[in-house]
Amino acid sequence: MNSNRYAKSFVALFLIVAAIAVFRWMLLWNVPYTYMDGEFPFWMQQKDYVRSKGEKPEVIFLGDSRMKAGIIPAKLCDNAYNLAVGGGTTVEMYYSLKNYLKFHPKPKMVVMGFGGFHYQWEDCFEGRTLYFHFLPLKNQLETLFVGYRKCGWDFSTFKAKILDTLKYSLLFPQKYSAACINSKFKREEYNRALFENNAAAKGHMYFGRNERADGLNQEANAQTFAVNPRIEQYLHRIIALCKENDIPLVIEQLPMNTPSWNKIITATASEYSPKIKAPIVDIPISVSSLKKSFRIKFPAISCSTPKPQSR
Repeated sequence: MNSNRYAKSFVALFLIVAAIAVFRWMLLWNVPYTYMDGEFPFWMQQKDYVRSKGEKPEVIFLGDSRMKAGIIPAKLCDNAYNLAVGGGTTVEMYYSLKNYLKFHPKPKMVVMGFGGFHYQWEDCFEGRTLYFHFLPLKNQLETLFVGYRKCGWDFSTFKAKILDTLKYSLLFPQKYSAACINSKFKREEYNRALFENNAAAKGHMYFGRNERADGLNQEANAQTFAVNPRIEQYLHRIIALCKENDIPLVIEQLPMNTPSWNKIITATASEYSPKIKAPIVDIPISVSSLKKSFRIKFPAISCSTPKPQSR
């Protein structure tokens, strides 16, 4: 008799715990803007735009935070869009471009640029790409298989990465509890505003508004330049995707501040360019020279300067 009572109590407790777990999962899945950090809306706005029909930009920009902050589409071209994401690498940009082409006509040009360190390290893949569910699980697992084949991971490392990926996909408490507690689920208004502002700016955003930055960047503190095999693999995929769709691709080596340039040991562009058998050019500093280079190489693209507003 007692054993039946214990069994029923155990089943009831299990069902209660399961119901709480399901409710928690549904809550977190449906209200991410209430607890995610301020980077989340920028990634989601890009993801939403890539998969939405409507606009037909002639020039799209791919890259990391330097491209996202450094390129203001409205000041370069009449019809351009910035698809860069802070912390992104060729991995995220490949899937972004691939999805973009499913929902939009092909652009007349793709301009891509990363900080040199993002050819070496994927410092935000776990903390943003997986954490924000930026890619479907199918694509997440594909990146792991590419890493397993190209990066020399042993099987235990590969298995651990798959398990970790599934934990993000299933919103495990150990991955999201801290964000929920710290946010108190009160970030929705703030995050929604960031989403709308980013959409209005055609994908551009600032990472700080100081007049100057004299700190050393990641490249200046690197002793060697070693290409990340997974990043390189996805770079080749982007090049192949552009060739397949007959889209001109310009790969830019983005500028850096003077203290970093003076200290830097390896010239990222000159070292990397022969490895991918594609030119990497220094981005022109002035807007006018960049627009001029667009006209020379791709005369069909309109890059007229917007008319100044009257005061």
